[in-house]
Amino acid sequence: MTKPQRTSDAASLWPHPVISVRGVTMRFPIAKRYRELVLHPLRPRRVFTAVRGAAFDVETGDRIAVMGPNGAGKTTLLKLIGGLLLPTEGDIVVNGFNTLRHNNAARKSVGFVLNEERSFFWRLNAVQNLEFFGALDDLRGADLRARIRELLCLVGLEQAADKQVGAYSSGMRQRLALARGLIAAPDVLILDEPTRALDPVACDEIIELIMDRIHRDSLKTLLIATHRLEEAIKLCNKVLIVDNGRLKAFDRIADLETDVAGLSLYYRRNVVLEEA
Repeated sequence: MTKPQRTSDAASLWPHPVISVRGVTMRFPIAKRYRELVLHPLRPRRVFTAVRGAAFDVETGDRIAVMGPNGAGKTTLLKLIGGLLLPTEGDIVVNGFNTLRHNNAARKSVGFVLNEERSFFWRLNAVQNLEFFGALDDLRGADLRARIRELLCLVGLEQAADKQVGAYSSGMRQRLALARGLIAAPDVLILDEPTRALDPVACDEIIELIMDRIHRDSLKTLLIATHRLEEAIKLCNKVLIVDNGRLKAFDRIADLETDVAGLSLYYRRNVVLEEA
């Protein structure tokens, strides 16, 4: 089978961004209710537009805070970038691969860190969990075992490698989620509220881990969905605000007032005040 080639037109137009989003819209059909099925069986289904005409670039090494109200379209946008969803309209190019035409190649460049309690097998230990998820990424044998040892050391879980995940604290499970997202050595890491439900000490530890050992040492590009202004300031160099499926703002944090009050005012100007 011929290996997919990077999108040449994208590479010539935007040679530097690791991610290019161009005119992306995502619509979902709304299921008909029973009454509608009976009375209007031939009427087309309504659709819900989760993302509307998004367009932006992410440079290699960027740390993007993706912010907005609940239901604004943040998660849908991140799933589109990761290739888990295919856009209704528009194009997304990740590391030179179009997610529509070369989805598998594009997805290999992206790792996900989901903050979900049920995302691991609790009766298995950390090594067994990572062996399972590594196999899903076509990793096997000695290479996978070496990668697991490296990652458990990276996230500080080498002493708890044989412990059942069900006995882990929330902070330990979040560290393991980071290891799982990194197992295939992606260039882009998408994090969904990485410090949610963590106490202040565990929160600071995760932020330090992401900044020092994942971004600075491993040179990962990060997209971080968060509601915490302090987290955005500590972790990110840019902020992208989504509301009602639309990209409302995308700026460098250094160009704003780089404190919580300044970022809060910026957020309100782009979301709260526009809704008033």
